[in-house]
Amino acid sequence: MEIREASAEDLPGLAALPAADLPEEWTAWADEPHRTLVAVRAGQVVGAVNAAVVGPNEGWVEGLRVRGEDLALEDRLVAEAARLLGTYGVTLLRSAAPTDRVPGWLTRRMDEVCRFQVRVDGDPGPAAGVPPVPPEAAGAAAAVLESHLLRYARGLLPLGWRWRAFQAAMARAAARERRLLALDRQGAVLFLRRGPDRLVSAVTGSQTQALVAAVRSDPGARGRLACFLPQTSPEAEAFRGWPAHPWCPEGVAVYEGPVGA
Repeated sequence: MEIREASAEDLPGLAALPAADLPEEWTAWADEPHRTLVAVRAGQVVGAVNAAVVGPNEGWVEGLRVRGEDLALEDRLVAEAARLLGTYGVTLLRSAAPTDRVPGWLTRRMDEVCRFQVRVDGDPGPAAGVPPVPPEAAGAAAAVLESHLLRYARGLLPLGWRWRAFQAAMARAAARERRLLALDRQGAVLFLRRGPDRLVSAVTGSQTQALVAAVRSDPGARGRLACFLPQTSPEAEAFRGWPAHPWCPEGVAVYEGPVGA
């Protein structure tokens, strides 16, 4: 059996595999492109997995699918994805799954580090005047968000459906792009623009509904409004009345482990 990067000739074989357990917006909300590895046996594609570099030393594995129940093949595909990512300097591997159906390969390869609720398309109420944070003041908002993520999410920030370690540079970039909003001493929110969709990656403070209402009012926001909320945070409780994302109605668990495991 051979495991290699997929080519155009593999597309029919990939289409014949069982569907990967991924939300419909996975690609549309992703920050980085991924590469697909395929397992080929006797000329037939029998498995595949996606791998992406998400940070200087952080990698992501997703979309594992194989024909039948072949645990050895699952583990080999993940090991090959880790090896590929290691050639790009990745030392830490992560993935995520809905908490109600975590696949066996994930628990065999990594440890759970945090959980998030993903709430979508609720009504945060009327938008108030929430100003964007000027780039020169991004440091203070970054410190607030970092403290929140360290306390409730192991310091991890969701960027679409992939998580990576939060860094102050992310807040500075968001400020330059007017994606970092704050109310003086009452909270801050960092969000992403994905076409017409708006994704709240981090929100904290006493005025979270007002902050999210301001995100909903962002120019061009005509699609989905999704909030990624650490499960044990006060913010998750504040948004409990919103519909859960259908892919992970009970939340999503984030896993990580060393590349060389």
